[in-house]
Amino acid sequence: MYNDQLGAKTLPIDDIYLDPNNPRFWSEQSHETPEVVDGKVVDESQQTRTSQRISEHGLQELKNSILRNGFLPLDRIVVRELEGHPGKYVVIEGNRRLSALRRLREEIDDDVIPESDTITKAYLGALHDATDRLDVLVYRGAETKDIAWILQGIRHIGGIRDWLPAQQGKLVADQIDRDGLSLSEAGQRFGLTAQQVGRRYRSYKALEQMRADEEFQAKADNKYYSLFEEAVRQKEVKEWLGWDDASKTFTREANLKQFYAWICPDEENADKARRIHDPRHIALLGRILAARNAVLLDKIDKHELTIEAANQQLVDKEDRYDWQWAFSKVSSLIGDIPSSAVEKDADLIVEAITSVEMALSNLKKMAQAVVKGNGKI
Repeated sequence: MYNDQLGAKTLPIDDIYLDPNNPRFWSEQSHETPEVVDGKVVDESQQTRTSQRISEHGLQELKNSILRNGFLPLDRIVVRELEGHPGKYVVIEGNRRLSALRRLREEIDDDVIPESDTITKAYLGALHDATDRLDVLVYRGAETKDIAWILQGIRHIGGIRDWLPAQQGKLVADQIDRDGLSLSEAGQRFGLTAQQVGRRYRSYKALEQMRADEEFQAKADNKYYSLFEEAVRQKEVKEWLGWDDASKTFTREANLKQFYAWICPDEENADKARRIHDPRHIALLGRILAARNAVLLDKIDKHELTIEAANQQLVDKEDRYDWQWAFSKVSSLIGDIPSSAVEKDADLIVEAITSVEMALSNLKKMAQAVVKGNGKI
């Protein structure tokens, strides 16, 4: 789809600018921030701030790779021309690579790179000269507003450097809500199944609902996305919160307010503890809800018990292990493994499946022994 909108070109590195609106930054924000318009991208203050933010995503390995191997054309940076600045371009895919290269060039200029048998002054000088101009791909399509999200999404969802879940959710939600894509169409664009897109879409809409809540909107945070993902997927929690798939919202307001309070820091608690702060806690909440144990819920609410301790009390009182829940959870987790993971780690996945098959075979033999005869293993 985008091949015919990308053209090869060689540009001076000084004419290429980092993207202040890099989708990678979105997951760090607790609320939406205004985009930096094209006219401001070239401002030195914007570039300095963007460079500092990118450095938080780890550049040392990239920089070392460029130092050893040069700036290889295998993964060319993708850019688009800045509106109002002819001949100036902003990166839409490859900000980390450009930032790492810039840092390396600065270190060469400052003569701070230790020399070795292979890293000599002559070598460093040649590397600096060779990267004065870069072979890039220039995007010439009309879809400039979200092209960085789309191209980076194609590359990073299940790809080279996986995006955080909230970033994936925002991207697929934008494609569905704004562009009118179906779940299948959005999935085809990013190498996901319609089911995987649907889960990301519902989770993001749940997070958006918290952002719109008058009481909790200031506390809504992208890091809560994974908690909503589990809440929408976990049957008992989903029902407790009253998920409505038509409106993509939770409808039981009292329970929802309690859930919001549990996933946020409790300002009235001395430790400002969050009762739920791990996706695994959602499954534990589901088991407590399934047991209809209001006493345990109340103790969690009052910080008298952690959710793990409450679940343990529930387990201790059960006459039998909840093996159906365990099978359901294992089946759900295995079903979520994307095809990209299979392609990337096929040998390891075969080994893992063999191990699981052996465990299941042993469990099956134990159960068959009971069924066949004497009721004992």
